[in-house]
Amino acid sequence: MDSANYEGAAACAPVLVIVAGQSNALGFTLGVDDLPPHLRKPIARVQIWDPTLRAFAALQPGVNTGSPNNPANWGPEAQLSYRWSQEHPCGDLYVVKYARGETGLAADPDDRDWSPSSRGETWAMATSEIDAAKTALKDGGPAPRVDAVFWMQGETDAQDDTKAPAYRQNFTDLVMRIRQRWGDGATKIYVGQIDRPPGSKGWEEVREAQAVAATKIPRVDLVDTDPFPRQPTDGVHLTGSAQVRLGDGFYELYRAH
Repeated sequence: MDSANYEGAAACAPVLVIVAGQSNALGFTLGVDDLPPHLRKPIARVQIWDPTLRAFAALQPGVNTGSPNNPANWGPEAQLSYRWSQEHPCGDLYVVKYARGETGLAADPDDRDWSPSSRGETWAMATSEIDAAKTALKDGGPAPRVDAVFWMQGETDAQDDTKAPAYRQNFTDLVMRIRQRWGDGATKIYVGQIDRPPGSKGWEEVREAQAVAATKIPRVDLVDTDPFPRQPTDGVHLTGSAQVRLGDGFYELYRAH
């Protein structure tokens, strides 16, 4: 047990976390060829929820870290899980990932969104998967609590003149619902703060809303992704190296609390 962070039995307890958001949580276009060498194999003591199998499976970036229609995608969960595994010589990390591209936070009757008030949409589908994962982990005991949620979303709202200024209240409401429905009052929420293309008012509004949430809402913190490299084809989606940096940023915040 030579981990610097090893703290006895508490460090060996199972941990359940959620990774959620839109395409930069998913890892748009990223696959096996984009993985650094240390992430090209299953990660010890880390399990990810497989919605097709309806069970947890050993997490292997680029194999089962995407969506059901493209399981090869990978995002910040890869490096986050690797870092956790390196510093925890015992115990298991359970990851539920639900990320869908082009999904805003504001309720939108014409498109998919994360608003908890939208029936049968992204929030409801993610919640269904989280519930199923918790049930699979019960093993005759109480449902495990969600220790942390890692959220990377906001680019869609930033591109809409109505949705961007509403993001502050919508995100505040989301945090409350996450703690009511997915986790509890102690669930930590870590946000990937979106970037800011030059001259783009909506992006600044969403960034500011995320920063305010991290300042005013307890146990909310953020990683600024603005310095991270983007894919040259669109200038919006994170590259593989940027996803590693986001995973590192998430983990550094997580381990500090």
